[in-house]
Amino acid sequence: MFQNQSIKFFILLVIAMVSWGFAWPSAKSIVGTEPPIVIVFWRFLATAISLVPILIIRKESIALPDKKGLLQVAIGAVLYTIYNQFFLLGLKQGLAGAGGVLVTTMNPIFTYILVHTFQKKLPSGKEFVGLFIGLTGGFFLLKIWEGDWTLLFQSGNVYFLLCAFSWAILSMNSHSTGQRMSPMVYSFYVFSIGTILDLFLAFPYDLGGVMDNDWNFWVQLLYLSVISTTFGTTVYFYASSRLGSRTASSFIFLVPVTALLGSWIFLGEEPKLSTLLGGVFAISSVIILNRTQGKKEEVSAVEEELEVPN
Repeated sequence: MFQNQSIKFFILLVIAMVSWGFAWPSAKSIVGTEPPIVIVFWRFLATAISLVPILIIRKESIALPDKKGLLQVAIGAVLYTIYNQFFLLGLKQGLAGAGGVLVTTMNPIFTYILVHTFQKKLPSGKEFVGLFIGLTGGFFLLKIWEGDWTLLFQSGNVYFLLCAFSWAILSMNSHSTGQRMSPMVYSFYVFSIGTILDLFLAFPYDLGGVMDNDWNFWVQLLYLSVISTTFGTTVYFYASSRLGSRTASSFIFLVPVTALLGSWIFLGEEPKLSTLLGGVFAISSVIILNRTQGKKEEVSAVEEELEVPN
């Protein structure tokens, strides 16, 4: 019986990871239809609304613990808005598959560096090796050897790097807030406050103009909000609570692979050798850092931050 339950949760985790990975080609397919901030607004609104039934079913209390909790979710809303802006700007110029690999693999490495910096801890020997391998992966992903720094902007890679960095800060904020409220309540407030914030930011643009888009726009928008974000995140947290965060985090490496595969299938983006090599190096780095950190603490701060941006 226990084995059957585990298999069910494994399948659910795979589905969640696939939904996250496919978010990259999904967003790429509509990124040129509206200004990025307009897409962010509608995505946030749809996500906040879709989270309500989940909170009701789980009987979650949406009461904030205190003013500090309100401040943390407000910061989370600002950070997630910034991330989504960079996410769409990067996709507007770059490839969805390459961006999916770069952001999802470099994010935990950035998080690791930030956590150790704030804790004023020097990495161990194995951790240095892991970081070196991670930087090597970044070297391949960014194709630094070409020497033309303007390509970083033309390819959208600068925005993808900013995506990874902003998500790393968001991960630290959500981890801290997670000690005070459930992840689903945190997500609800982040998207709700973010919707209000984005309403003001998107006001100079024609918010109602999205009604002129075809069915593909709305299908992709609903996928990004309801399927990828609400469904994928709910399934991930649910399965993690049964299998443990360490086991669940190992499935995260399906995301960059799925992003590449989905971009190839739906957008015709053939993976480049530099992207494949960089992805392998970066994933290897995260595995090393995770295992090393896992030996130090029962539940490591860095391991808990292996959330995947989508």
